[in-house]
Amino acid sequence: MDVAYLTDRRAAELPSDENELSRRCLRMLEAWAPLGAEYFADWPGRPHCGHFLGGVHWYGLETSGPVLAFAAMASSPDLDERVAGLSREQIREMAVKGLRYLCFTHDAGPPDCVRPDTGLGRTENAGRKWGERGRGFFPESQCGWPIAALVVSALLLGDAVDDETRDLLGEVCLDYADRFGDMQPMSGVYDNTQAEENAWTADGLNACALFLSNHPDAAHWMETARQWMLSAAVAPQDMKNAGDWADGRSVRDWTLRKCTLLPDYLAENHGMIHPTYTASSVIFSAHTACASGVFGVGVPGELSFNRDRVYRELKRMTDEHGSFHPVQGMDWPYHAETLAGVPAHGFASIFFDDPDAARLERAALRVLEHESRASGGRILASEVGEHVTDIQDPMIVRECQVGTYAHAYLLHRLYGVGAEPAPDDRDLRGARVYPHSGFGHLRHGRGQTSFSWRNNIMALATDSDGVFTVAPATGSLLADVVVRGRPDSHELASIRVHERPDSFAAALDMCRAQGSVRQTTLFAALPDGRTALWEEVVAQGSVTVERANHGLVRIINERYDMPAGLCRGERVLHTPEGAEAFRGYVSDDPASDVVRQYGHPEWVNVDDRVGIVFSGTGATQYTNRHYFKPWWAVADDLVLSRMPADREVEAGGIVTGLSALICPDQAHEDTSMESYAVLRDGPAVALLVGAEHLVAGNFGDESRTCEFRRERQHGESVPVFPGTSSVDADAVSWRVDLDPGEAVLLDAVAAMHVEGNVEIACVSEKVIAENSGGAPAMVTRDGVGWEIAAGEVRAV
Repeated sequence: MDVAYLTDRRAAELPSDENELSRRCLRMLEAWAPLGAEYFADWPGRPHCGHFLGGVHWYGLETSGPVLAFAAMASSPDLDERVAGLSREQIREMAVKGLRYLCFTHDAGPPDCVRPDTGLGRTENAGRKWGERGRGFFPESQCGWPIAALVVSALLLGDAVDDETRDLLGEVCLDYADRFGDMQPMSGVYDNTQAEENAWTADGLNACALFLSNHPDAAHWMETARQWMLSAAVAPQDMKNAGDWADGRSVRDWTLRKCTLLPDYLAENHGMIHPTYTASSVIFSAHTACASGVFGVGVPGELSFNRDRVYRELKRMTDEHGSFHPVQGMDWPYHAETLAGVPAHGFASIFFDDPDAARLERAALRVLEHESRASGGRILASEVGEHVTDIQDPMIVRECQVGTYAHAYLLHRLYGVGAEPAPDDRDLRGARVYPHSGFGHLRHGRGQTSFSWRNNIMALATDSDGVFTVAPATGSLLADVVVRGRPDSHELASIRVHERPDSFAAALDMCRAQGSVRQTTLFAALPDGRTALWEEVVAQGSVTVERANHGLVRIINERYDMPAGLCRGERVLHTPEGAEAFRGYVSDDPASDVVRQYGHPEWVNVDDRVGIVFSGTGATQYTNRHYFKPWWAVADDLVLSRMPADREVEAGGIVTGLSALICPDQAHEDTSMESYAVLRDGPAVALLVGAEHLVAGNFGDESRTCEFRRERQHGESVPVFPGTSSVDADAVSWRVDLDPGEAVLLDAVAAMHVEGNVEIACVSEKVIAENSGGAPAMVTRDGVGWEIAAGEVRAV
């Protein structure tokens, strides 16, 4: 390496003082420091080298995250050595050793310098270099963000980084710039977005260009980095935008026809609309802003391109603890969303002056602080971190995510606290349908509700504690059916959504399992936060059903130091027969799971947080899990309806059916008082929720006036909905005009007490009553009564 290529800057440009938010992040870094020291080991391959967390995780992440964390702590004027259990010099020394270790073991380092033969988890990376040379774009480019973390760390460590180490780091940067400095960004939207790859490549190239600022190609690499930054968040409509962007070129020209987002600014990865990967462009923007900040240069405008639009959708789906709401499930550990949210919310608060982001970031920080206290400074409790594995790696190695704390710390240290927090989430509430992503979403005063008809067909209804009560298990609530010899498939026949500002209803008609079964679903997210659901799966021919589970609600059963009894390591399930407590913990023994069968209860209530009134074709089961393989969270499974396995079902037979009313933030004493009814008229279905709402769907092939009839209860008031109602001594019926596949959600205009036979028409909230019987009738509304003669019509 020609040392003349290296930046002249030897130390980070940092404000001399901390602020409220940087200090809160610093406290979590300090609490983590003893764990980092415990899992630090010297590496004998070269002098003054060492690694964290075994030294052989993917892309050097096991060491780059802790190096950044330790370097950030060492840079702080407010470091509390007593909390960290280490002196500033010890912290700085371990950071330098980790930096040197990764420089020596990178592809650009000496050939004999490879990582240890064993680590803490998987073995693929042991005994070899990192940098992933020759392994293809995805793994090679992913080394960009660890390299950026090393560059930032080197500046934070200042004079503690000697010339040899700077030279080694320069070689690492030159290697990355040589690979990607001339490459165009990638494109990808469906199934697996390219947003994260483009964002981390931009992060790496930006840092390399800054560290090699005196190289003759540095300006070219920075221009390429700007291209990758922009391309991390490109929607299809941007490719038609001829408006000016920068350097005399239009937005259309800057996109290079590389698209990474759906038109509604969300992204899917791993085959689902995925909040982590949607947020990746914003998260990596925070990382890259930290690199620009420590070098004392401005943040490129491309780093913010479309990030405000992406974040606008994300924040609507962020719960009150700062976690993103995974509308199509989550395949990473469920609470990773809280950690990921901190830099995303922080970036939006600072660079978009977003008060919602400021409030949500503080909410996420509160959760992380509680978790840190409960786990002795760890990101994960020791019983989890040292005993379980997620879909990819042993969880102990996930402690390298402490680098997220460091990025949040630096973001606020460099750029301040950001916006003034919004007082509450009122401006975010309401319903929205995302036709490109394939789901509807409602944010209400007691949580969130979503319904997805693409990728993972599922519904998710949470209370105000979001992911800390109800986990986003893939396939939640809707039918989970396996047909022997007929692999699953999704053949959408119809989806119609009735969207309102404060709610939505949907009718879904779909064939599954190679067309062997038909799934029809009527769903409503009601304005008050309740969720109404009816669903049937019907055999299209003779089938053997190997599994038919319906109504999965995965219940978080973690132990954290959280307020109001949340995550206390125990959940209580209430049923009409009584209550039972289930303790949450991790075990290596599969026999430690506790399974309870409840027959056919009319209702259940989870821990006085979620009430469910329901009726299913199968029996109810609660599984208190302790053995997890893989692990997403310490969580229990409530299945409202389980049908026997290996069942023969003839054509036209019901494979499984469920109707349910889900009530968030509800005490168990109130659950049994909920009124809920399913009404049928041939292929049409209606859900009557109390005296307030009527949800109706037509699953037939023709437009028709559907009549939904139910017996009258003695002395009950009759809810009047838009349309026509009929009342006699025995029953009440509601008539609704519905097109094929249509769903409607109707609110009651009035509740009326009726004596006699009366036809009631309601148009634009005007109610007209006609006595259809042979004797006088009496109608009472809001305490005012009218006597109506036989055949008389009058407004009431």
